Amino acid sequence: MDLGNKILKLRKKAGLSQEQLGEKVNVTRQTISNWELGETTPNTEQLKLLSKELNVSIDELLDNDVKDVLIDKVTNTEKMSGTILTLIKFLVFVIILGIIIFIFLASYKIYRKSKIVRREESIYCKLYGEEHGISIVYDELTGVPLESGSDAYFYDILDLDKYNNVHQIFNIINDYVKRNGGTCEIVEERNLNHLIDVSIKEGSLTKTGLTIVIKERYDYDFSYGEPFWLERYNYQTSSYEKLPINEEKNCAFNLPAYGASPSKPLELRQDWSCMYGELSKGLYRIVKDVFFESDIPVTEDDMYYLWVEFEIE
Repeated sequence: MDLGNKILKLRKKAGLSQEQLGEKVNVTRQTISNWELGETTPNTEQLKLLSKELNVSIDELLDNDVKDVLIDKVTNTEKMSGTILTLIKFLVFVIILGIIIFIFLASYKIYRKSKIVRREESIYCKLYGEEHGISIVYDELTGVPLESGSDAYFYDILDLDKYNNVHQIFNIINDYVKRNGGTCEIVEERNLNHLIDVSIKEGSLTKTGLTIVIKERYDYDFSYGEPFWLERYNYQTSSYEKLPINEEKNCAFNLPAYGASPSKPLELRQDWSCMYGELSKGLYRIVKDVFFESDIPVTEDDMYYLWVEFEIE
C-alpha cells in the first residue's frame, strides 16, 4: 500500500476529515488531498506530526519499508548462516570420511602384509652360447617382486630395476632373448619337473632307497648333485611334510655333480638308511637339487628342484 492510501485509510479510521487532519498537522485540506492522491508527499516534520495524530509509527505509515529491509537483512543472515552450517557439516563429513578411508587403507596394508602369498618363479635363457637365469620371489596377488637373485646379466642390460611386476620383467627378458635368436624357459617355484623327466627305476624301490632316472627333454646345462631329502604326504593337511633327519649319525653326502642329456639319461642310487632308516607304510616323494653348471660357487639361492612320488606298502 502506497503512502497516500495509507494516510487516507488511517484518517478515516481516526474519524477525521481532510480539513481536521490538516489543522492538526498544520497544512491545508488541499495538501492532505494531494497526499492521499499521491501527487505530493509529506516532509520529515510532517511525517512526525502525521504519525502522532494517526497513532502509528513512521515505519507503519511508510508501509513498513524499513521493517521489510530489516526482515530482508535477517532473512539473508539466516540464509548465510544456513549455508555456513551446511558447509561446516560437509567439511566434517569429508574429514570423518577421510579418517575412515585412512584407517581402512592402513588396516588393509597391515592385513595384506600379513597375508602375502609368496611365490617364486625363475627364467632360464640361452643367448649367444651362454646361459643366464634369474629367480624372483614375488607377491602372488600383485606380482610385486619381494626378492631376486642369480644372474645379474639381464638386470644390467635391460634396466629391470625400474619395473615392479614379475610377469612384466619376465616378458621383457623373453622378448629381448627371442629378438636376438635365443630361447627362454619359465620355471615356477624352482620346479624343473615340467622341463626334465624324473622317474624311479623299475624294481629299485626298497624301504631304504631307490634309483632315480633323470632324462632331459632338451640339452640343458644342468648339474644334478648327490643331496636329496624325503617328504611324507599328510592326508589331514593334504600336503607334503619334510621327514626329520637322524642327526645322531654322520650322513654327509659326496660332493660330485652329474650331467644328463636327452640321449644319455642319468641314474642315481639314493640310499637313506643313514638319514631316515627304514620307511613305514605311506606316500612319499624324494626331492633333489639341480643347479646351472657354473664356475661360480653354488648357494641355496641358486638351486632348483626335481621330485618324484613313491609309495611304501
